[in-house]
Amino acid sequence: MTEPEGKTKKSKDSILTTGFAFLVLFPMMYLMLPTVIFLFLSMLPTLVALVIDSNSKTRFKYKWLCIGGLNFAGSLPYLFRLWFGNNTWDGAVGLFLGGGAFLIIYLTALVGWVFYRCIPSVVLSFLEMSDQRRVVHLREAQAKLIAKWGEEVASGVDVRVGHMAALKTKQAPSVQGEAKKP
Repeated sequence: MTEPEGKTKKSKDSILTTGFAFLVLFPMMYLMLPTVIFLFLSMLPTLVALVIDSNSKTRFKYKWLCIGGLNFAGSLPYLFRLWFGNNTWDGAVGLFLGGGAFLIIYLTALVGWVFYRCIPSVVLSFLEMSDQRRVVHLREAQAKLIAKWGEEVASGVDVRVGHMAALKTKQAPSVQGEAKKP
């Protein structure tokens, strides 16, 4: 198979897949129109985040997932209420606008936005503290090696041992004494 034939086969598959999706999804959308109306109204913050996220130049686009997950979680109880109650167009719009459902749904989207803005900085701070603790541990191990094997081990290496100097002076005589025995 040559390369142009492969491209035409992919485009035919894409057209067939899209056509099949319309054949199946369009009647389903018509049958579930109150659900589609309610989800469209309640998931507007996710749609806005998706548009904003797709226009951003960042590599990872997680804004719409974070906001959308909590937005959907906020709308799910009302969606069940729609399905098991007045499942009509008027019922979907009335459920969304009445009883403060839109307020709760949009507040959960706001919580998703706050999570998107705050969680990365919290994780970054945690990783930074973990890295600093690891550096301190490695400096202690380096000081022990220098105390055991001597300064020649660290030749050409910047050894910054602040509070480790006491450790080095305490261990140095015993290590030197052990070195003189053999």
